[in-house]
Amino acid sequence: MDDTSILKKIADLTWSLDLDTSRAAIEVVQKIVEAKEAVEGSTEKLGQRLDQRTSDELRDLRRFLDNPDLELSGPETVLLGSLFKHLENIELLDTRSLNVTLDSYGRKPSNTTSTVENLEKKDLLEFVAGDTPHAHKTFRLTTTGYHETRDLLSRLKRKNLSAVG
Repeated sequence: MDDTSILKKIADLTWSLDLDTSRAAIEVVQKIVEAKEAVEGSTEKLGQRLDQRTSDELRDLRRFLDNPDLELSGPETVLLGSLFKHLENIELLDTRSLNVTLDSYGRKPSNTTSTVENLEKKDLLEFVAGDTPHAHKTFRLTTTGYHETRDLLSRLKRKNLSAVG
């Protein structure tokens, strides 16, 4: 049903009502419009806050990956790189693009594929494709891996704050 026919039905229904009921209907419609505006405004503000949080987290990740004084293990580096890509809305990761990202920070592990395989055994990453040897593996963070990486990020933030303070 298109908007014109809906509005025509509302107009016809309103015309059929007595004057007091029509006035009451206007009040109800006004309250509904106000509620919808409030919900829309809240949704927009929530989206802005989430965007800001994502931006802050990406900034933190870049700072940690770019800090040569910060010692990170291969698995920690792969998890942080995976979260980095995840925050950029790249759900399915592959070892090649992860290598490129990590190498740009001087953090590429000696063998990303075997690191990913070990993280899969710990249920932190999940393979999606690429079972042949020498093929670039496609994988994603598991829910457990996502939470573990967020914990790692929090620990690094606390460690960084205590080193600064």
